[in-house]
Amino acid sequence: MSKPHVRALLLVLSAAAFLLTLAGSALKNTVQVYFVPMADTFGGSRGALAWATTLFAVTVAVASPLVGAIADRIGGAATLAVGTALSGAALVGCALAGRLWLFVAVYAVVAALASTMLSYVPLGVLVDELFRDGRKGLMYALLTNGAAVGFVVLVPLWSWLGTWASWENVLLVVGLVFLFVLAPVALLVARASGRVTSATSSPDEAVTEEPVVRLSFAERFRLTARNADLRRLALAMFACGATMAFIDVHFIPLMHDHGLGHTVSSTAVALLGVFEIAGGLLAGWLCDRGRIKAVLVSAYAVRGVAMLLVALTPTGTVAIAFGIVFGISYLATVIATTMWAARVLPVEVRGFGMGLVWTVHALGTALTSEVGALMADSTHSYTPVTLGCAALAAAACVLVLAGRVPPADTPAAPAAPAEEKELAPAAG
Repeated sequence: MSKPHVRALLLVLSAAAFLLTLAGSALKNTVQVYFVPMADTFGGSRGALAWATTLFAVTVAVASPLVGAIADRIGGAATLAVGTALSGAALVGCALAGRLWLFVAVYAVVAALASTMLSYVPLGVLVDELFRDGRKGLMYALLTNGAAVGFVVLVPLWSWLGTWASWENVLLVVGLVFLFVLAPVALLVARASGRVTSATSSPDEAVTEEPVVRLSFAERFRLTARNADLRRLALAMFACGATMAFIDVHFIPLMHDHGLGHTVSSTAVALLGVFEIAGGLLAGWLCDRGRIKAVLVSAYAVRGVAMLLVALTPTGTVAIAFGIVFGISYLATVIATTMWAARVLPVEVRGFGMGLVWTVHALGTALTSEVGALMADSTHSYTPVTLGCAALAAAACVLVLAGRVPPADTPAAPAAPAEEKELAPAAG
């Protein structure tokens, strides 16, 4: 395959992966927008419905390293294809559930697994496979911005559709689109990705490539978990997960509690998406220029400031400011963490290691989802949760400052079974 053809195919694949990521954000932002009417449908208890989002996060926590290992084995694009089909099944199942316990089961298991397979871990593996010229940070930012565009495009769409259609009907139609439109597209992306990967591997790489090392789950866990930098990144991502749970579950109900309607909350979330795009692209550009640590520290600091903005009594102006400030940091934490992890992990366990980081992230999401909902039901206030999230963001800054990013030209070290070889840093 000629270089012009490879470049053209890379462009098409990137656009398709972006589309799949954008569509995959519907698994979370539909529940975000329809949380209150869903709670009303199932009896009015936010705490009861929050079990869906809490267990969703728990499933993501368990599934993330497994999905990372799958992506290491079958490739990022193939993992995205499986996730797309599961997304359709999950949305249709949620729409037809009828009972709270069944909704919780489908959303917490099927939707969570689908979301994990359409999220940052497989995308990180895909970027690592397709782009080998030092543009990984920027390309990862571009692809993961699909979720940001979901905030801008899909959240207002769900809000508008909710004025004349039930949430069940919206989820049903979206699920059918996943099954009969997006799943075939994802299969084509997986097939074309293999061709590009083969075409971009140089002859020298083919000659010098070492035999593929097959590692058990226990060996993968031991090799990745003993890395001090990865442990710090994972602990910091607990704060990222906690604050993202606030956006996914509690922000719109908080606006509702203070008399701020869909116009204000949708505008704030849309602005969050716009600035998420800008902040993500800037973070990717800076990470490619060696500023990974500075990006990550700054992102957590900005995240903490955003949480303080809504810690007391939010107004319309405060809600808009929150969307802008939080949006700047939203993807920056993800991009910088992924680029840093790629510097310290061999390629054979890169997806698995990123999955472990996302496990800790999901634990933060689960805790904040459930605790926030229970506090809202019992105290009618989200203030303790917002202040707690701000404190976690500050702690994340301290953790990141203690780490060291290896130089980009650090020689890559292939993984070996744990009993044979210690984990060595690898170049991104």
